[in-house]
Amino acid sequence: MTGQDGIEIVDVPVGKRSSLERILDESFEGWYLMHSKRTLRDIELVKAAMSSGEPVGLIMLKTLEVGSVGYVYYIAVSKKQRKRGIGKLLLEDALRIFKKYGAQEVFASVEGDNEASEALFASEGFTRTSFGEVSKKHGKLHTVSMYNSMRVVPGEVLLRKEIA
Repeated sequence: MTGQDGIEIVDVPVGKRSSLERILDESFEGWYLMHSKRTLRDIELVKAAMSSGEPVGLIMLKTLEVGSVGYVYYIAVSKKQRKRGIGKLLLEDALRIFKKYGAQEVFASVEGDNEASEALFASEGFTRTSFGEVSKKHGKLHTVSMYNSMRVVPGEVLLRKEIA
C-alpha cells in the first residue's frame, strides 16, 4: 500500500525486523520498550511504513481468534516523522487486513495517559471498553484468555472497534 508523501506500507518478515528496533527505542521506555522488542521478534505480522527506502513507522498485529478477533500490539513512528499521518496510515492498513481475514472486532490497548495514541485509535472508530463489557460478549473465562494474549496491564485502557 502506498500513502501520502510517498509512504509505502510493507510486510516485514521475521529475519528483517531488527532494523525497526531504533523506532521502538525512540518510542518506548522501560517495560514497554523491552516488551515491544520481544514482541517484534515473535509476533505473526509486522508492517512498516517506508519513506525513501527507510522505515519510519511500524505496527504489530496478531489474530486472537482466527477469523473473528484481531489485536494491534504496538504502533510506533520515528520522532522526526510524527504528526504526518503515518500512524493513521498504519492503522488503516491494519484494519483492512483484519477485515480481509474476516475479523469482526479489533482491540488495542494504550497507557491511560497517552492521549495522542487514544486519539489516533478514536479517529478510526475505536472506543473504550472494559473487562466486563468484553466478558458479556465472549464469556469471563474466554476474556481472561484474551486479556492474557493481549498483555493488558494495570494503567492501560482497552479499546475496541467493531468491523462491519
